[in-house]
Amino acid sequence: MEEIIDRTIAPDIHDMGSLSLPEAESVVLHNGLTMHYLSGGNAEVSRIKLLMPGGIAESPRPKLLEIANALLLEGTASHSGEELSDIIEHNGAWTGVDTSTHHSALSMYCLNDTYSTLLPLVREIVMSPAFDPEVTSHIVRNEAARLEVEQRKVLYRAGCAMKDLVYGAEHPLSAVSSPDDLLELTPDMIASAHSRRLDPSGMHVYLSGLLSDRMIAETADMFSSIPPHEPYPLPPLKFPDHSSGERVHVDMPESLQSGVRMMIPAIGRNHPDYVPLRIATIALGGYFGSRLMLDIREEKGLTYGITASLLGYRHSGFISISSQTDPSTVDLLINETVAEIERMKDPGSYTEDEVNRISRFVLSELAGVLDTPFTRMDFLQTRVTASTPEGYFAMQDSAARSLTPDVLAAMAQKYFDIDKLFIATAGK
Repeated sequence: MEEIIDRTIAPDIHDMGSLSLPEAESVVLHNGLTMHYLSGGNAEVSRIKLLMPGGIAESPRPKLLEIANALLLEGTASHSGEELSDIIEHNGAWTGVDTSTHHSALSMYCLNDTYSTLLPLVREIVMSPAFDPEVTSHIVRNEAARLEVEQRKVLYRAGCAMKDLVYGAEHPLSAVSSPDDLLELTPDMIASAHSRRLDPSGMHVYLSGLLSDRMIAETADMFSSIPPHEPYPLPPLKFPDHSSGERVHVDMPESLQSGVRMMIPAIGRNHPDYVPLRIATIALGGYFGSRLMLDIREEKGLTYGITASLLGYRHSGFISISSQTDPSTVDLLINETVAEIERMKDPGSYTEDEVNRISRFVLSELAGVLDTPFTRMDFLQTRVTASTPEGYFAMQDSAARSLTPDVLAAMAQKYFDIDKLFIATAGK
């Protein structure tokens, strides 16, 4: 007889059990390329991700490397874009590209039965893209049109103004392209920029899924044949030191809403306080039950959503807050946000329920990392793409389980420095 569930009774809540992230195996091939592999799961599927040096910070022109990455799937010297698509679809695979601060990635998910067939295609896509003039023109025009739409959005404009304030107008992460600038990009410019980053000593291959020894060996053989190349340096990003904040406004008289961006310079990922500061930032605005959401959205009704996050680089970081509101309530939203930031410095302002809620949220995020071999490998990959330290998973697990009001308040007192608060608004 089927058990009847009484849905008027809430299920029991249990503490999160032990969490542990398995390590991937790594090997450096004779050409300098590093291969990482992690086997797991019970489905006969796998993913290969090829990570190349060169991302947003290294792009010779804004968006150039992002467009180059998009064009990788649009044809090679041996296959047109349509042929590539047909081969991938016929074999039940899926591909995607991604661009981060210092790296670019090509990913392919596939069935293990077709892995050997598709593996050479991954190498071909990266090593011999066609950058066909007609296809390039189409992709560039689409990106220019998309950018033109973005420029009408208040949060985008406020974000650009904020980067100029905090990073500096000449910083590579502040570089903004206009639609006309994008239309000047040529296949030769894109091909030249792409070819410069084909340095195997700066490449990483991440193989995950239910792996066999044959798949691992075939992958090592395939990518060890990439020829040596001039090294592609990835110099660390440098940011200005700020002793005080600043405010700027971008006038957009036709907008119905106003975008609000706020930033406070903070510490980098290698600082011992980074993990607890990240959790304090989550408490401020990093989940639906955060302080800013409960006050600014639920209680005051000033916005549909407001978020806070900690942007981490190797030696620097930034507490970032983002929201939209009616033009008439911009100052009220900013003042209420500052008040919440100040209130977080008082350990007496935290309830036991709030601390437990934050702790469970962080632990739930970590449990999600363990969900599949792909999500586990994504987390391990951040050691290269985001300069996360060894043991970063265990640090977060420990910090979440030992969370107290005093820890949260101490982080707010040390790093939520209102004197260094930068504000950028866009709208009426």
